Amino acid sequence: MRYYERAGLMAVPARTASGYRDYADDAAARLRFITRARRMGLSCEQITALIPVWAGANCGAAHERVGRLVDQKQMEIAERIAELQRFSAQLDAVRASLDAQPPLAQCRNDLTCCVPESPGGPVAIELVPRQERRGRRRIANM
Repeated sequence: MRYYERAGLMAVPARTASGYRDYADDAAARLRFITRARRMGLSCEQITALIPVWAGANCGAAHERVGRLVDQKQMEIAERIAELQRFSAQLDAVRASLDAQPPLAQCRNDLTCCVPESPGGPVAIELVPRQERRGRRRIANM
C-alpha cells in the first residue's frame, strides 16, 4: 500500500490516534482496480493515467482506454518474443560453435575459445533482479 501511495495510485490515509492507517471506504475498490491492472501487466504510470477515466461515470471511455492499453501491451509482448527468439538463435549458434571445436589445452587470453563470437548484433534483454521479480509477484498476488 505504501508503494502505491508513493507512486500516487492511492491516497495517503488518515491516521488513528494510535498511529494506524485509516483507509477510506473507496480504498479497497481502488486497490482491487490497481491489482487487476497490474495483473494485466500495466505499469504504475499507465494505471495513473487510467484512474481518472475509471473513476468517472463514463464506462465507455474507460472501456476504450483499457482496450488501447491491452493492444499496446500485446505489441510489447510481440516485440519481446521477437527479441527472445533472436537471442535464442544467437545462443544456438554459439552452442553449435562450441560443439564443433574441442576445447583447447589452455584458454586464449581473449577467451574466444570459450565464448565464440555470435552472429548478429547484441540483443537487448532486460534482466530483472530476483528481489524485484519476487516483489512483482507479491504485488500481482494481492
